[in-house]
Amino acid sequence: MFNFFKKDKDAKELIMDQVVGGQSVLLKIFQDIFKENANDVKKKELTYFALAVFSYVYLRLAQSPAQEKETLTDQVALDVLIKSLPYCGENISTKEAIPEYQKRYKEYDAIIGAIFKENGFDDQACITLAMHLYESVMGKSANQKMIEMYVASPLIAQYVMDHIEFMKTKL
Repeated sequence: MFNFFKKDKDAKELIMDQVVGGQSVLLKIFQDIFKENANDVKKKELTYFALAVFSYVYLRLAQSPAQEKETLTDQVALDVLIKSLPYCGENISTKEAIPEYQKRYKEYDAIIGAIFKENGFDDQACITLAMHLYESVMGKSANQKMIEMYVASPLIAQYVMDHIEFMKTKL
């Protein structure tokens, strides 16, 4: 009734929850659709992809001034890396991960941008995104997983759409 103990989350906390939760969704896709063992999945790469999707959507859709968007994006990226890296199964420092993420962001940014067309998503670009994600996460060719790519690509597109909806409704 009085909400004495309720603390509303600020934008940064909401975004971090979205990104971290998104990593779990991506891991589930790799386990359920691609039939990959969770121990073989490069969780660090899932973190990079989840951050790249957030950054892509936030930088383009948020109504804040450019400087504020860039500052918040950087803060969220750093905080998510700090929070996620200890659980990624690799021995990598935040200092090492930052330039690695920046490089990966540039790759993902271009491919994410290609999935959009005038009234929806480009199916072929979504498959390309799914293939690139698979190859980056698993460190091997996606050629043997083409059927799974067709199944996973709309899920990856929905993952991006969920971030767009999150931006529109929560921020």
